[in-house]
Amino acid sequence: MNTELLSQIIQVVFEGHLKYIAPFLFLLMITLFSQKLIDLMMGIFSKRKFY
Repeated sequence: MNTELLSQIIQVVFEGHLKYIAPFLFLLMITLFSQKLIDLMMGIFSKRKFY
């Protein structure tokens, strides 16, 4: 019963509002990916020594 209730709640929330939530989720994914990419680049450059 708990999974049925959760399924119904998800259906109600995302059925009508997905067109408003999707751009926000897309921007969030881009932000998180760019943050990980910047951390990776900073890690690479901090290990290198430039003479």
